[in-house]
Amino acid sequence: MVRGGVSAARFPRPPEDVVRPEKMAAMHSADGGQRHDFKFADGLRAVAALSVALFHTFVFTGLRGDTDGLPAIAKIWRVGNFGVPVFIVLSGFVLALPIVGSSGLVLRKGWQHFIKRRARRILPPYLISFALFLALIAAVPWMHEESGTAWDNKIPVTLGGVVSHLFAVHNLRHDWIYQVNGPAWSVATEWQLYFTLPFLLLPLWRRTHVAVMVAAAVAIGWAIHFVDPHLDAAHFWFLGLFAMGAAAAYLVVRETTIRLLGPIVAVGLLATFAGVLLAHDAAREQDWLTETVLGAFVALGLVWLGQRSLAGSTTPVHRVLESRLLVWIGLWSYSLYLVHSPLLALGNFALLELDPSFRVHYVLMFVAVLPCSLTIAYLFHRAVERRFMTSHQQAVRVPVA
Repeated sequence: MVRGGVSAARFPRPPEDVVRPEKMAAMHSADGGQRHDFKFADGLRAVAALSVALFHTFVFTGLRGDTDGLPAIAKIWRVGNFGVPVFIVLSGFVLALPIVGSSGLVLRKGWQHFIKRRARRILPPYLISFALFLALIAAVPWMHEESGTAWDNKIPVTLGGVVSHLFAVHNLRHDWIYQVNGPAWSVATEWQLYFTLPFLLLPLWRRTHVAVMVAAAVAIGWAIHFVDPHLDAAHFWFLGLFAMGAAAAYLVVRETTIRLLGPIVAVGLLATFAGVLLAHDAAREQDWLTETVLGAFVALGLVWLGQRSLAGSTTPVHRVLESRLLVWIGLWSYSLYLVHSPLLALGNFALLELDPSFRVHYVLMFVAVLPCSLTIAYLFHRAVERRFMTSHQQAVRVPVA
């Protein structure tokens, strides 16, 4: 989940036989390297974050079981949960762009600098939001008592849960993973994936081939699933998706041609989503496979989008993802992801006190509670997250009509 505003990736000037001279017009020099603004990545990040928020709005509506009468709608909203694997593929893609432009596949300033920058970017907003929600739970009786809602698996807050969150290892135990703020499990998983880039993926890539690196990452992630299913909640098969994103960056920068790439991506994504909708229960039990397949087609989609951008050939998909609104939301999508879930739960509690009919309750969650959650997420971005973004990210301004 590389966070908003990082789609402007820097990579050293590759040899002329890697990026042809006519492509250089699409790039401009900065700090001795090359930068290309892949705005579609910010737009895709916005779509992923909004899809997760929409899914959780449905999950938090009413009491447990209230939405059972809407099985068809439940299947549709569950597709929104696929926003998380999309984030992971985007992370691998954006983080690899500065690396794959050079022949050595090295982190320009070393792994210590890489980890330090990643830590500064994602950990402070995550820890601050965690502290704020601990205070909210302590202050609001609804939120520290069982209520028969989807919030119940976020409490009670235990010492082990708090300490594990502080060290971003809460995804390793089922009784810690969803405490306080359910979606934060993926922050821990992504933080752990960062260490695999300098210590596993890049060394393997340099010694073998990009395809071998991806295959090994998928195999390791799946092996964890089969050896210890208790760790499935952490989705360690995301290692394969992270590697796929890095491979997508390689294919974009090296201008590798894949025939009929656009149709392959379109058919693959449609088939994946159709399979999830038609075989809903089976897909939920096979997340390790479904999300890997989805990740592969998302990675190929990034290759297609990136190569079209470098060629200066925009498509309707580019125009949607690079729209002002989606790019703007993409810049603060990390804050949206961090804070929306407990706020949706709080709004649901408030509506339960008013005791409206289920239909009214359902509508109000989407037209009132969700927009309020998004507004607070943006304020959190302005007050907290922006302070930990890079200078380039902070300088980005996206006017919204």
